[in-house]
Amino acid sequence: MIARKMSKRWPLRLGLALASAALAFVLLGEAALRTWRPASVRLFEARVRGSPGERVIMIDETYEVHPKHGVFQVDPRIGYRPVLGGAKYAPHGAQWNDYALRKPPGKRRLLFIGDSVTDRAKLITALSEQLGDAYEYWNAGVVGYTTTQELAYYRDYLADIPADHVILTFHLNDYEITPVVFELDGQYVSVHSRIGNTYPNPWLLKNSYLYRFGWSWMVSRTGRERAESMESEVQDGLRALRDLVRARGADFSVLVLPWLAPRAEWHEPEPRHHELTLRTLTQLGIRHFAFLETLDRAYAAGLPIHEQGVDPQHPSLEFAREMVKDSLLQGFRP
Repeated sequence: MIARKMSKRWPLRLGLALASAALAFVLLGEAALRTWRPASVRLFEARVRGSPGERVIMIDETYEVHPKHGVFQVDPRIGYRPVLGGAKYAPHGAQWNDYALRKPPGKRRLLFIGDSVTDRAKLITALSEQLGDAYEYWNAGVVGYTTTQELAYYRDYLADIPADHVILTFHLNDYEITPVVFELDGQYVSVHSRIGNTYPNPWLLKNSYLYRFGWSWMVSRTGRERAESMESEVQDGLRALRDLVRARGADFSVLVLPWLAPRAEWHEPEPRHHELTLRTLTQLGIRHFAFLETLDRAYAAGLPIHEQGVDPQHPSLEFAREMVKDSLLQGFRP
C-alpha cells in the first residue's frame, strides 16, 4: 500500500522539483544578468542603443507617444506612425507647412518621403536654396522608418497630397530593422528585430533581462536569414513604391545617400548594400542619383560631412548642398 501511494506521488514531486529548478534558474539568471549587464540586456537604458543593424530607438524619450498631444501613435499595420493633426504632422500626413492642400497653378509640388534624414530636412533645405519658390517642398519623412514602412505610410496616409514628384531619400540603414518599443495607455508596442515573421514579446523584452539575452542570442544566430529577408523587402518596397507613385500620376526619383565615412573605412555590408541598391533601382527603371564621388570630393576638401559629431547617417547642410549640386549636374529635374 505504501509503495502504491509513493508511485502516485512521485510524478507530482518530480513536477514540483522541476518547477522549482526552473524558477531558481530564472531568478539566478535574472540576478546574474542584472549584475553582469552585457550589451544585449542594456536595451532600455538609452534612447539609441546597439550598433548599426541592431539599433533600438525609444522614440518616446525624444518624441512623445500619445494620440492627443504627441508626435507618434500606435498603428497596427506600420507599428507606429505620426499623429495626424498633432504636434508635428498635419492632417494630410506631411509635416506642418504653409502650403494649401489644393495645389496652386504654376508650381511643382515635391513630396519627400524617407526616414530621419528626410525628417531633418537638410537635403530639402539645400534643394530649396537652389530651386527657389517655383516649387513646394512637402516633408513626410518619419524617423526610424524602413522602405516597407515608407511605402505603407505613403499608401495609407499621404494620398490626399497631389504631388507632381515624389522623392525618396534612401539610406543604407533602410536594410536594417529599426526596433522601437514604447508604452501607450498600458499597451507595449514593439517594432523590433524579428526572427522570421516572429516579433519578441514586448512585455518580457521590457521586464526580463533573461528574455532579452535569449532573444538577442537568437537574433545573432539568424543574421544571414534576416539580412536576406530585409534585402528582399527593400526590393519589393521600391517596386511597389514605383508602381503606386506612377498610379497617382507623379514622377518618382530616389536619392541614394552614401555611408558618411571615407570609403576606405566602409565595412560590409555597406559597400554591398550600396551596390545592391543601385543595381535594384536600375533594374526597376527608377530614376536615381548617387553621391560617392561627392563624398570623396567633400572629404578631400575638408568639408563638414556630419550633421553633428561623427554620425555616418545624417549629412550636414554643407554636404547636402554638395549632393544637391551634383544631382542637378547629373540631370535631376524636380
